[in-house]
Amino acid sequence: MTAYRIAIVEDHQLLAESLRIALTARGLQVTVFGPGSPAELRTPLVQAAPHVVLLDLDLGAAGSSLGLVRPLTERGIAVVVVSGSTDRLSYARAVEEGAVGYVIKTSDVEQLLVAVQTVAAGGSLMTSTERARLLAELEQARARDARRHAPYERLTDRERDALQALADGQAVREIATGWSVSEATVRTHVQRVLHKLGVPSQLAAVAQAHRHGWLRRPR
Repeated sequence: MTAYRIAIVEDHQLLAESLRIALTARGLQVTVFGPGSPAELRTPLVQAAPHVVLLDLDLGAAGSSLGLVRPLTERGIAVVVVSGSTDRLSYARAVEEGAVGYVIKTSDVEQLLVAVQTVAAGGSLMTSTERARLLAELEQARARDARRHAPYERLTDRERDALQALADGQAVREIATGWSVSEATVRTHVQRVLHKLGVPSQLAAVAQAHRHGWLRRPR
């Protein structure tokens, strides 16, 4: 068996060490990277030049590792997502960035070994049809998000500020004081928010903004 170099990026050290031991016993050269943020791990991973990176997308407190996928794949390093998530869209984003596929964490070591050997030898874990279907789901989800967020794009900066202030629990009087304007001015902004979002009340506006994932979105 070719002694392929494998890198494991995983925030759960017990799991990472268990994988390392299991894969090393099968003749692979395995190194564990982490814990650490994607920014901290990028350079060491690239310098190690593994054949395959087994990447957990959720690094806990360090955040998402999605930003590691493209820098690695652009250097010819195959990336396999290994995750316990059932969210297909998270896998789709990784595949879009260049990952060759994914393996569910509940898979046994033999399945993971086959996946590693396949990818290290230049193979793929997904057929072209499976890949296309996964990316199509991602595009459909983005289209739905765009439709949901369209009303918020019509809000002015002040109207966005008013909606965010309401979501933060501020009353009209508090907003007016903070902005050094009259309460009537704030109410005008709020009414315009309600009209543009098509909702009957401040509570409904805030609830909808939460549901649509708009709050604290970058402008």
